[in-house]
Amino acid sequence: MVLSTWTYLKYIRGEQAILAGFINSFVHVVMYSYYLLAALGPSIQRYLWWKKYITKLQLGQFVVILTYLGGLVAFDCKVPRGLTWYMAANTVIFLVLFLNFYRQAYVKKGKEQQESQKQQLQQEALKK
Repeated sequence: MVLSTWTYLKYIRGEQAILAGFINSFVHVVMYSYYLLAALGPSIQRYLWWKKYITKLQLGQFVVILTYLGGLVAFDCKVPRGLTWYMAANTVIFLVLFLNFYRQAYVKKGKEQQESQKQQLQQEALKK
C-alpha cells in the first residue's frame, strides 16, 4: 500500500486519489483509536464492543473505493487505466481478505456460540 501510494503521488499527482486517501485515513484513525484504547488495559477493554463495526467500516471503505474507481473508468477520467485497474485489483484483494476475516471472526463465532448455548439448554433439560 505504501509503495502504491508513493508511486501514485510521485508520477501521477492527480486529485483523483484524494477521496480514497481521505476515506482510508479516516478508517485508520478509527482503527488505531480502538487499538489505543484496547492497549490501556482491562478496565477500558470492556467498553470496546465496537470492534466488529470497524471491520464493517473497512468493508464499506472498499466498496466505496471500488465504486469510485469504476466511475474513473466509466467517465474516462485522466488517470492511467493500468493504474486504475491495479488499484481496483488491490482493493478487491483487501475486500476478499476482510470478508473472510469477518466471516471467521463474527459470523462463524456467532453460530458456534448459538450452537453451544443450544446444547447447554438441551443438556439442562435432560437433567431435569
